Amino acid sequence: MANIFRNIMMVSLVLSLTCAPVVASAMPNPAPATQTDKQKAAAQKKKEAEKKKKEAEKAKAAKEKQKAAAAKQKEAEKKKAAAAKANEQKQKATEKQKAEAAKQQAKQQAERDKAAAERAKQAQEREAAQAKREAEEEAARQKQVREYEKQMAELENPKPEPVHMFNIGIRAGYSAMMDKIQTGTAPAGNSADQRLKGGGGAGLDLSYSLAYLHFMFETGLDFRFLNSTSAYAFSTVRNDLAYPGTKYTYLFDNLSETRNMLGIGIPVMLGAQFERFYFLLGAKIHYALPMGYSQSGKYDITVKDPAYIDPYGMGIHDINGQTNQKIQFKVPEVSLAAEIGLDLDDWLQAQPDPKKRSKVKAGERLPFGKEYIHYRVGLFAEYGVVNTNATPAALPVEFAPGNVEVQNTNTLLAMNGDTKLNNLFVGAKFTIQFEVPGKKPSQMTPPASFAIYSVVDATTNEPLQLATVETTDGKGKIAMREKTIKAKGTRQRHGIGSYTAVAKAEGYYDGSAQFEIERVGMTEYVTIRLRQRPVFRVRVTNMETGAALPAAVEIRPRGTETAAYTLATDSASGAARMQLAEGTSYSLHIDQMGYEALDMPISFIGDSMNVQLKPIKKGEVFIMHNMFFATNRTRILPVSEQALQDLYMYLERNPEIRIRIIGHTDNVGKDAANQKLSEGRAAEVRKDLIERGIAPERIESEGRGESQPIDTNDTEEGRQNNRRVEVEIL
Repeated sequence: MANIFRNIMMVSLVLSLTCAPVVASAMPNPAPATQTDKQKAAAQKKKEAEKKKKEAEKAKAAKEKQKAAAAKQKEAEKKKAAAAKANEQKQKATEKQKAEAAKQQAKQQAERDKAAAERAKQAQEREAAQAKREAEEEAARQKQVREYEKQMAELENPKPEPVHMFNIGIRAGYSAMMDKIQTGTAPAGNSADQRLKGGGGAGLDLSYSLAYLHFMFETGLDFRFLNSTSAYAFSTVRNDLAYPGTKYTYLFDNLSETRNMLGIGIPVMLGAQFERFYFLLGAKIHYALPMGYSQSGKYDITVKDPAYIDPYGMGIHDINGQTNQKIQFKVPEVSLAAEIGLDLDDWLQAQPDPKKRSKVKAGERLPFGKEYIHYRVGLFAEYGVVNTNATPAALPVEFAPGNVEVQNTNTLLAMNGDTKLNNLFVGAKFTIQFEVPGKKPSQMTPPASFAIYSVVDATTNEPLQLATVETTDGKGKIAMREKTIKAKGTRQRHGIGSYTAVAKAEGYYDGSAQFEIERVGMTEYVTIRLRQRPVFRVRVTNMETGAALPAAVEIRPRGTETAAYTLATDSASGAARMQLAEGTSYSLHIDQMGYEALDMPISFIGDSMNVQLKPIKKGEVFIMHNMFFATNRTRILPVSEQALQDLYMYLERNPEIRIRIIGHTDNVGKDAANQKLSEGRAAEVRKDLIERGIAPERIESEGRGESQPIDTNDTEEGRQNNRRVEVEIL
């Protein structure tokens, strides 16, 4: 009990100590005691004194403030004056500096003007020197052209000069030794009849020829071999045998004699040649070498014996004929000769190969051994006009005393001392002639012919700064490979002929020009005029701010969704340009991130279009096209790079904009899985933009699964449209 009481007392004490201040502050103040008039007056006086004191302090403060303001103003004016003075000095210094700078600038300008004048003078001197060099080169070239044309004229109408040739000729044909044996009574009562058969002959000529205009002269050495056969019939009578009164008659009715002759002679021939045909007439003097003869045949012996009434025969006997017995010939032998024939150069002499014309230039002679070898074939006839028989007279046959048979025979040319022998040789002849090269005129190198190319604008006629030219000849072969032509033009060497030049330049249609190099040494000026192609220009700006926009502009053939051209406008001007192919109608399509899509027709491929894109406002949603993910994964595929870069650039250009990335899926699969997939894909897009440099607080992301389809989920195309990523402007 005592403890309880003690505890209550302690609690009361604590409460009293704690609550006393609170109670005291809550109690009202006691009312003041009633004041007397004196006290009131004293209080009023004191109050007024304090008031005056405050006013005096206030006035004093105002005066000090005014004084401070005046001092401040004075200081400010002083500073202003000092500043004005400093400014004036600065201005003077600036003006002085400007004057000095102007003077220095004027001096520099004068130096530049002097340097420019010096450069202009040097350029003028260079141009004058260049013009002088070109004039001298042109004069030298014209002189060379005149000398070349003079030489060509001399080559086309050369002065006649003698042509010297050494010849090798081969002859073959019919030969005959016409022995004019007298018929009738001959010495010792002999008589003969001759039947000429002839034989074969061959000859070799080593000669020299001189040709001048149509005239021809020929001489040299002539080697010939003649062979001739004749058949004879004759009879002779013997009474010198041992039986008196008995007469022996020998009948030779088939005696054959073959003779050979080898001669070395000197021909002297004169003639002429007209085009391919030639003839030669003259004489040949031969030295005949002794050669042999051969005989063969049979004879019949008839005996008239007084003891018998009728003659009787002793049979047919072979002649003991002579073989290779010598015949004596008179020297010299003189023959008349004639030759007529055809020049074979057009068929046998080497001519330039049409397939290898590059190896034989125009006006160039063929190599030695081709141009200087000539061929000809002809018919000839030679007849000996002087008797060549020098055989001593002798009986054609010889007998031994008391022997009936013939013991020996002689050539029938010995039958009569004055038997004449005239030779005949006719046949064909083939000759190879080796021309002695004459003195060639020094062949000048043909002066070069040039074409000076220039490519100009067909409208302004101004030279293009850069173009390419390719030239082909009349046969379509390349005469000048594609060559870059600048404003100054270029010079190209060409041969005589017709050419076609084709020029190309960026922004121009191809153009061509035909020209002809008619003669050596000429210069042909070839100007190719190119017509400028139309250029389509487009400029893209923000509709609200007018700022230039970098955008991807697609140019599509009308009625298609496939871009034929893609232009990228630059960030500085928002402009781009492109040459479009003719013959197609186009439309312009822009689907720029953060702006409403635009599709409009292009009237003409040379149009200049100013396009304004309307920005998407706060709360609006647009789809990120060309965003692709791995199937059922959140991994972004590389083909989505352009879409991500476009969104990044949009956020970079508009730093005040915040966005929300929203992922959507189709209805394939479970709802929870689709919701998670859409959230993951939106988060991946947000992560990519942050990695590119966009502040995280500017981007939100969320997934809405399959809850907001924009197309049917019954087709693959519809499901593909539903699988999308949207961007909402916050």
